[in-house]
Amino acid sequence: MMTKLRLTLVVALHLGLLSAESLAAEAPVKLRVAYGTVTSGYSVVWVAKDAGIFARNGLDLELLMIQSSPILAAAMVSGNLPAAVMGGSAALASNLAGSDLVLIGSLRRISSLAFFVTTRDISKPEQLRGKTLGIDRYGGAGDLILRLTLGKLGLDPDKDVTIRQVGQSPVRLTALQTNAIQGTLLSVEDKVVADRLGFRLLVDVSKLGVNFLGADLVTTRSLIKAEESTLRKFMKSIVEGIRYYKTHKSEALQTIGRYMKVKDAAILEAGYDFNVQEYLAKPYPSIGGMQTALEQISQTNPKAKNAELKRFFDARFVRELDQSGYIDGLYK
Repeated sequence: MMTKLRLTLVVALHLGLLSAESLAAEAPVKLRVAYGTVTSGYSVVWVAKDAGIFARNGLDLELLMIQSSPILAAAMVSGNLPAAVMGGSAALASNLAGSDLVLIGSLRRISSLAFFVTTRDISKPEQLRGKTLGIDRYGGAGDLILRLTLGKLGLDPDKDVTIRQVGQSPVRLTALQTNAIQGTLLSVEDKVVADRLGFRLLVDVSKLGVNFLGADLVTTRSLIKAEESTLRKFMKSIVEGIRYYKTHKSEALQTIGRYMKVKDAAILEAGYDFNVQEYLAKPYPSIGGMQTALEQISQTNPKAKNAELKRFFDARFVRELDQSGYIDGLYK
């Protein structure tokens, strides 16, 4: 009897320990991820979180809004932020300055800042000469994209126009209304507002045939080394989130409206329709976007001219999901 009792206790204790170990193994990993602006361009992350996709993949995701890509880059360099969804140009600039920031994915090949809007009196690119154009922040994605767009239009951004740091899109729209600036780049949802206010679409930047960085998944090489499994779960959640986003419009619209604090159906629909077309099922880091960014950065930083592209990205997580057939399987 005593032997059987002891055996029962040992088995129960063993099972209890296994259960505790199992629970510990299944405990979600906390991960803080930030995004740079409250626009629908980053909304797949919001939608995936609300749909419970990160949680199902073992992540307790904390989402933060930290305005501006340069600030996000600095936060990651300081170790205060593990990862971000942001304009990747700032990550490249930081890497050139000595950090270990890298892109592990790109949600799109074009920026959400795809619409160059001006006051009504400007109908041709040459009429921009002598005008003041507004951006969010110097060195950010909007700054670089505006400069490249001006170059494509045959204008020198340093000589032909004045580029002024104004703030996020609501502030820039107000500046357009007061004629403090005469042009700016806007996202598709902000373009809906600009149309209503009577401003002119001068250039659809997405039609220029240039790849841009603008919605990129950024982390550090040191975090990849220390937390590879966590970042693997993160990327798996992203690709699942993109699939969910493309097939659950009503749920996505509800989430987008809540995060953006917008109830206007036309604005929400415009943002969703743009993103559902542009989000990549296989979000590899954008080689073309990085090349474009380096071309622009090289105008002020000679280090960018001869930099090897491979130093700026690590595609292992998307590549694993792709080569295993997992991503294709999501769409069957």
